[in-house]
Amino acid sequence: MTTGIVLAGGQSRRYGSPKAFADYEGRLFWERAHEALLEGGCSEVIVSARQEHVERFGGADVITDLPEIAGAGPLAGICSAMKLRPADGFAVIPCDMPGIGPMEVRKLLTLSDPDADVTAVRTKDHPIPLFSVWNGTLAERIGEALARGEHGVMPFLASVETEWIDARELNPDLSVFRNVNTPNEQ
Repeated sequence: MTTGIVLAGGQSRRYGSPKAFADYEGRLFWERAHEALLEGGCSEVIVSARQEHVERFGGADVITDLPEIAGAGPLAGICSAMKLRPADGFAVIPCDMPGIGPMEVRKLLTLSDPDADVTAVRTKDHPIPLFSVWNGTLAERIGEALARGEHGVMPFLASVETEWIDARELNPDLSVFRNVNTPNEQ
């Protein structure tokens, strides 16, 4: 069983307001990511959010970072979700990639390497490390990295067995993997 994690706890500095609640084609960013994970094959979905926004996610299962790693970026959200809702595996989507849908999630889950620590997506030119599948046993290793002050996702992925999948195997239209950082990019 794979649990989905929607990463919606960023500060959205460049966006100017919380991206999770921005509208994209009639749905909020976080709702699109939640739906993609649930309809894409995850048994349940968790939203990792900032404390001040917890009440804004309707009836979703929302968590915040554990106090000892609060504010340490996406790795803290992933680690907190793993520790608070243990599962065999976790499919992760950042809320600011609203083009990713159930088809891409389904294909990622199907192509993910069960022997790898993480299976992540890349294009020819760019890694997309936060659209990925993580082994549920990584919580302690992530926690140790965070305790050492290592908050970067890419350095962490370099320290574990990471399998990279070409994004074109999930969808030949690479625009679905676009990260939206400003309202003008929608």
